[in-house]
Amino acid sequence: MDVQALLDVSPEELASAILQRRRFLHEHLPTIESRSKDEMDQLGPSVEKLRLARDSSLNKVADLKQRRNNAQTEAKALLEQTKILREKLEEGSGMKSLDPKWAKVKLEENLADVEAKIEKGALSLTDERRLLAERKSLLEKNDEWLKARRENNPEMAQYVDSSKKMQRLFKTADKLHSEMLDVVEKQETVHENFIEFRDAFRNSMKQLERSQALIKQSETSISYWEKRLENGFGPLIGGEQDLLENAKRVESGGHSSVRRRDAELPNPDVKSSRGDSNE
Repeated sequence: MDVQALLDVSPEELASAILQRRRFLHEHLPTIESRSKDEMDQLGPSVEKLRLARDSSLNKVADLKQRRNNAQTEAKALLEQTKILREKLEEGSGMKSLDPKWAKVKLEENLADVEAKIEKGALSLTDERRLLAERKSLLEKNDEWLKARRENNPEMAQYVDSSKKMQRLFKTADKLHSEMLDVVEKQETVHENFIEFRDAFRNSMKQLERSQALIKQSETSISYWEKRLENGFGPLIGGEQDLLENAKRVESGGHSSVRRRDAELPNPDVKSSRGDSNE
């Protein structure tokens, strides 16, 4: 529509078009409102179920992590103790008939190396499981060695007992760690599903709130424009604005109500903008 055609539209025609649009919205908005409610009713139980599953997984991970940390802390203290006992036994020749192959790669150093790698963190689940398997293999070799050493060296009883307790604690810690990794892996999927359903639920809630607000606005607008069409577009009882005020001012030669943003700014100084002629 060109400018002249737009200017030729009468106030009654424009008001009727607005009223028609508002009535159309008022008629169809309840459908949107109802659909949004249905979506929320469908999504709500799923969101709550996933939230509970996610929280349960997080709590389980926290519990497994705490129990693992406790076992590892006690095991590491025994690891230091067995190192001191072994050094004393070596100095006193208490470690007789030591298997040369096993003596070359000392258990404590290998376990400490694995533990250091685990503590560094930022590892993939595959790397963490590989380290746990490596420690399991070391502990199994040490178990066989301890049985033989205790039989041949009674004075090694304290060393053997401490080492065995350390071994049990490390195995417990590794089992808890492995369980924790399994829960974390499953929890990632649960968390992703929770985020997806939660966002869909929030979107439906926003649609519902928006449609309800528009329904109220439409009711008010319909009443307003019906009153305007019935009573005219001049000042109404109650203080409503005279909608033709601006049009009347323009018809009488006045300025439009639309003003430039820079209307209050002074006109640029032509001379200054071109520079001083004396320069």
